[in-house]
Amino acid sequence: MNAAAVVATSKEWGNDCRRGEFLAHHTTFRVGGRADIFHTPHTIGGLIGAVELCRSLGLRYVVVGGGSNILFSDRGFRGVVISTAAIRGIADCSQGIEVSAGEPLGHLIAHAEERGARSLSFLAGIPGTAGGAVAMNAGIRDRSIGDMVRNVRVLDPAGRVRELRSHECGFEYRGSAVRKDGLVVLSATLSLDGPSFDRREIIERKQMTQPLSFPSAGCVFRNPAGRSAGELIDRSGLKGTTVGNAQVSEKHANFIVNLGGATSAEICKLIDIVRQKVYNTFHVGLDLEIEVIDG
Repeated sequence: MNAAAVVATSKEWGNDCRRGEFLAHHTTFRVGGRADIFHTPHTIGGLIGAVELCRSLGLRYVVVGGGSNILFSDRGFRGVVISTAAIRGIADCSQGIEVSAGEPLGHLIAHAEERGARSLSFLAGIPGTAGGAVAMNAGIRDRSIGDMVRNVRVLDPAGRVRELRSHECGFEYRGSAVRKDGLVVLSATLSLDGPSFDRREIIERKQMTQPLSFPSAGCVFRNPAGRSAGELIDRSGLKGTTVGNAQVSEKHANFIVNLGGATSAEICKLIDIVRQKVYNTFHVGLDLEIEVIDG
């Protein structure tokens, strides 16, 4: 990305744009170098406009939410990082709740519970935003946000706004066609029907079993069919394995934690070690649940 394009683009976006922003400030891993441009639009229209400008100028870009499932390079990102964090809003509707992409999941749960519905409370303790949760089909073992989706409004790679019904989203275990097809979630309509969950109980269980006191990106690997990635890693004797300041959590083996000052390179090295050891021990390949974004 040349200097003239950086200057021209940052002027176009004014105060919502920062040049040379450390991405470590915007991910739950607390890792990542500088982005050429970090842009935070405050409306869905602003988000659409930002993507259109990047496309028209031929600029590399990526759209992120709460940064809870992302590992950026130590080199940063050569291009534009567009954050949905300021695109907030929850509204009641005939089908349940309509939520904007940047709304934190904690706010979504609280709004539903104020309406007397605890059907979204299974999302308790999951960091991130509604848009990212829909794209990743976030959830727990027996319930995912895709189960609650009625429709999703997205921006496609051609710059068109589309509305997808639930069955068109291709929801699967920790993934969706929304993510695979490079669609940007603008908003989603969620049902409030379904079983109730105890938010406090879920959070207490996570506090007991997950290393919440250290920066991380949550579970690093997807569970293989019929298996637990965490159990496979644990049985491979990898709990506590450290590379620099990155460590396979001693509390939950499917978490890699930042002990303080970890680099992306250290985390990637640890990922490679885990994958190789688990494959050598069990002949099972582990797929990443997090997204690694090169500089």
